[in-house]
Amino acid sequence: MLKRLLIENIAIIEKLEIEFDKGLSILTGETGAGKSIIIDSLSLLLGTKARKEIIRTNCTKALVSAVFDIEKESTLELLNSMCVVPEDGQLIVSREIYSNGKSICKVNNQFVTLSNLREITKHIFEIHGQNETHLLNDRKIQLMYLDRFCGKNVEELKNKYRQLFYEYQEKSKVLKELIDQEKEKDRNLDILNYQINEIESVSPRLGEDIDLERKKDIVQNISKLKYNTERMLHIFNKNLIESIEVCIKLASENSKFDDSFKDIIERLNNIYYEVEDMSFAISKKSDSYIIDEHELEAIVDRLDKINRLKKKYGGSLEQVLNFKQELIKQKMAIEKNSEMIEELKSEISKIEERLYLLANDISKFRKEAAKEFEQRVLELLDQLEMKNVEFKVAFSQRDLYEEGIDEIEFLISTNLGQELKSLSNIASGGELSRIMLAVKSIMAEKDDVLLIIFDEIDSGLSGIAASKLARLLKDLSKKHQVICITHLPQVAAAADTHFYVYKEIKNQSTVSSVKRLEENESLKEIARMFSGEDITDSSILHAKQLKAQFV
Repeated sequence: MLKRLLIENIAIIEKLEIEFDKGLSILTGETGAGKSIIIDSLSLLLGTKARKEIIRTNCTKALVSAVFDIEKESTLELLNSMCVVPEDGQLIVSREIYSNGKSICKVNNQFVTLSNLREITKHIFEIHGQNETHLLNDRKIQLMYLDRFCGKNVEELKNKYRQLFYEYQEKSKVLKELIDQEKEKDRNLDILNYQINEIESVSPRLGEDIDLERKKDIVQNISKLKYNTERMLHIFNKNLIESIEVCIKLASENSKFDDSFKDIIERLNNIYYEVEDMSFAISKKSDSYIIDEHELEAIVDRLDKINRLKKKYGGSLEQVLNFKQELIKQKMAIEKNSEMIEELKSEISKIEERLYLLANDISKFRKEAAKEFEQRVLELLDQLEMKNVEFKVAFSQRDLYEEGIDEIEFLISTNLGQELKSLSNIASGGELSRIMLAVKSIMAEKDDVLLIIFDEIDSGLSGIAASKLARLLKDLSKKHQVICITHLPQVAAAADTHFYVYKEIKNQSTVSSVKRLEENESLKEIARMFSGEDITDSSILHAKQLKAQFV
């Protein structure tokens, strides 16, 4: 249950601290006094969007803090599963809103993200306002209510179904892409084959461009190379070799008289053979320098082809060759496309079979639960003075989608003999409010939340229907803590705790305040709600009679 609520600097609330009790707490007061601001502040703890405009004028931040007593074992287990451990059974939840648009969320004084705050608090309390009534016309919302009524059986099945359905969607998406590729198969293969053939027609080898550049330099300078090598040969043959031969001859004559010349002769012989070998190598190079007018043209042409490939498919021959391998892989993948499509179709077909089995199980649970749901709605509508009403959950089947195969619609006939039609076509504003209240009451019976807050959900009701509503809220408060904003004296009379919200002027500024009413004060407030500011003995008596019904 909500034990204590603190609100600071939100709209016309400067600082407000309210202690709540179990049972039914009623908030009354004049329009604009700040009742809805209290509910809006609580909604911030549910993670609703915080606008910086809600911060009180001349303040830099606002604060909402709530202390909850967690008594239900199921709620404690749920919180523990989210690694949230109440301290001494209490959970302190707070949110600070800053004028720069940022907010800070805490649970038991530990920082949490906004999404984590939402996940935690949605299991503790929920708010139902009159502005939600129109949502009841939405078939998706209707299905959500029915599934919540179904309980854990459908919830567990839907979790399995959705996981499988997301896989089904992903594989279907891939299949569509493959089929689209198949349609473009011939065109894509033509493009790939053209690119592969273009590279293979040149058939470059790694490093060939570097070799060709060197060869081009040689061919372009062949005349100079030929002239220089022939000069070198002439010098070797006419000068070097002849000179070394003369030296060897002279050294041999000297060796007859001086043995040390034998070493010189050996060294001269080595030089002779080395020079002769070099002469032979130079001669070969000279012979290789044959001027061919077409060779340079062929080299330039080859380089041109290679450079075009480099420019088109990469900055280097290595990149060109890597690109070719990638093209070959793509070609193989496209050629295997048909095979992959058939495999994927088979997988999707098997998933589809499993989805239909799960969807049919979910549908079966829904249809069984719908009968009980219809009966409960009719019982509560009867309590709310909607007699001779027919209410039905109509089912229609559709293709697989996120929620299964069912589409539903709430149909109603509010007058005897009238045809069942959709809510939007039949129900008036007041009737729709009562239907919504009936549905919310049923949800509250099923849900495990600690606190249910109703913000003027009694709009459009009066007289006997208002009294019946009060009884409904009173019964609901026996299982849940209930907080309700109301303008109806019949509902206010059912309060276990009655709060009066009012505004006053403090320091030239409007401030909203809350007062917990004693028994006599509550009687006067209920009487005021009947007769306005002119409270009479008759209105007091009427207020006593109303409260006596709930003692």
